[in-house]
Amino acid sequence: MKQTICPPKLPIHALIVSAGRGSRFGADMPKQYLSVAGQTVLEHGVACLNTPAIADLTLVVAKDDAFVSSLDFCFDKPIYLTDGGAERFLSVKAGVDDIARRVVGDAWVLIHDGARPCLPADDLRRLIAVVCIVEQKQRQANGENHPVGAILATPVVDTLKFARTQNPTSLSDCECADGWICRTVDRHQLWQAQTPQVFRLHALQAMLDTVIADGLMITDEASGFERLGQSVALVQGSRMNMKLTYPDDLALIELMLQYGVGQT
Repeated sequence: MKQTICPPKLPIHALIVSAGRGSRFGADMPKQYLSVAGQTVLEHGVACLNTPAIADLTLVVAKDDAFVSSLDFCFDKPIYLTDGGAERFLSVKAGVDDIARRVVGDAWVLIHDGARPCLPADDLRRLIAVVCIVEQKQRQANGENHPVGAILATPVVDTLKFARTQNPTSLSDCECADGWICRTVDRHQLWQAQTPQVFRLHALQAMLDTVIADGLMITDEASGFERLGQSVALVQGSRMNMKLTYPDDLALIELMLQYGVGQT
């Protein structure tokens, strides 16, 4: 049975970061514009956010983007385009500032990666349900430290190795290795962050301004709030919400899309 989304009192504005070049992927175009299961990766990702709980969508793209204008998005709310920056968090900053120029008062901002085309609808529903609870807690804060937002994440299930890339002297003749194990990392309480990540607009602006002013580097929005000592709620998501990073990810993503992941 499909779970009904009870939207928070403040509107949710979606933001998709799609300004990356995909250097690790190695294609001749940004990976979010590769075709998979009949559409581009980005078109699939946008369709996953086409829900009544979301008021509109801001797409952050590279300044010289030559692809986005030709796409046909399945999204029945307004879509806005803005130019991104050299780093992911600078692109998020550009998108957040663009939303702030259009929005009166505070709101929620839902940030998603343009290279995650398989977000299951149930994951999105549960994330928004937690955002509703977070909003209620924030309204009743009374000085308590309630979460500033929520993110999707999955528990780490594989054995983790901490490694170094420099060859130990005694093994210097083994050139085939990609690294050298130093120790096994305890995976207990470790989670792998995903997107979407949802935070209040004004809190996001303040956090990103601090990150930039202090010369910090962050890889997701939650880590910025962590640096400020603020808590973020975890919502367990699906391993199907994978990010297209390497070429062999593409075949897995195509199989999931063919079976309708994200559309139920």
